[in-house]
Amino acid sequence: MRALRHRPDGPLPVAGQVTSLELFFDLVFVFTITQLTATVVSGGWAVTGRAALLLLILWWMYGGYAWLTNAAPPITSRRRALLVLGMIGNFVTALAIPHAYGTDRIVFACGYALVVAVHAGMYVTEAARITRGMIVQLLGWNMLGATLGLVGALFFEEVLVWWWLGAFVVAVLVPRFVTVTSLTVAEDDSGPSFELVPGHFVERHGLMLLIALGESVLAIGVGLGTGARAMGVEQVVFAAISLLLAATLYWAYFGVGEDDRAEAVLEARPPERAQAAGLASYGYAFFVILFGIVLTAAGLHHALAHPTDALSWEYAGQLCFGVGGFWVGLGLFRLTLHLSGAWPRVAGGVVLAGAIVVGAEGSGLAALVCLLVGSAGLVMWEQRGRTTPAQA
Repeated sequence: MRALRHRPDGPLPVAGQVTSLELFFDLVFVFTITQLTATVVSGGWAVTGRAALLLLILWWMYGGYAWLTNAAPPITSRRRALLVLGMIGNFVTALAIPHAYGTDRIVFACGYALVVAVHAGMYVTEAARITRGMIVQLLGWNMLGATLGLVGALFFEEVLVWWWLGAFVVAVLVPRFVTVTSLTVAEDDSGPSFELVPGHFVERHGLMLLIALGESVLAIGVGLGTGARAMGVEQVVFAAISLLLAATLYWAYFGVGEDDRAEAVLEARPPERAQAAGLASYGYAFFVILFGIVLTAAGLHHALAHPTDALSWEYAGQLCFGVGGFWVGLGLFRLTLHLSGAWPRVAGGVVLAGAIVVGAEGSGLAALVCLLVGSAGLVMWEQRGRTTPAQA
């Protein structure tokens, strides 16, 4: 990695300058995806919904750290120490996910509170560079949300899901309806502005998505290698097609120049509009993409045991709604950035979700083939007549 570009009032990250510590942070966070997948595998639709809520609040705080390190890269000992402390909070929270609404609810809530508190502390150490209104709105709401979750975990186990839903509303939704103070400092402030640096921001989230996709492939391999029964030809074929599907989903984002297009859009917009577009695309749309990966990995886990057997409607739904949701998320990503080709991806995702019938009435392997052919067809349809990925 090249050195950070410097200016008289401090360093700023640029394209290609995601630090190794940020990558380490992302690797720890992806354990959250693994734990959520394991939780969804073992539960029904109600468990899936509760897992989605956990991902919502955890992804919100991941975004908070991504925005913070985008403006204040971890290049000092203090920032690095705080970021590592935040990683500890993330790791503890992820460990507690399988029983976050039960026996480990207090551990989860305390871990999340630590994540929020460290995030607030990192902002406070940079308080001279942000407005007081920004501290109240971005930190106050987050702390209130974490407090609601902790109170619910301590005293209201039976209705804990509603307390975490309240935490999500307070931290994520309420600030959207309150006048948001600009993310830039006052003119007489000598510190650097907390403005979005598109190159670093886009690359950071792209790497996160890449790691999450890679982790889903690893989960398939672990599931295949640790089974009680010997691997048959059908399991090997299923695993190979699963890898092809993962590669196709990889290509749907990285192979068609989404990073370059997104960076160009964010660079071209004024700071306030770039911030809003960054939140919509890499916050909300990326959540749909990531949860699609969670559902897909869970569905693959169930289908892997007996690939040629029909799946239950629930397991077929996980697999097909996961892949379909991934494509819908990609379409929403383009919509939020006003990029072309958004609606075909949304429509394609809805059609792919319809493969649930194939999985439930036919077999998991047949559904997987449909998902692979459909996904590859979408990618090739987009690429018709194009000579380079960047033109997609």
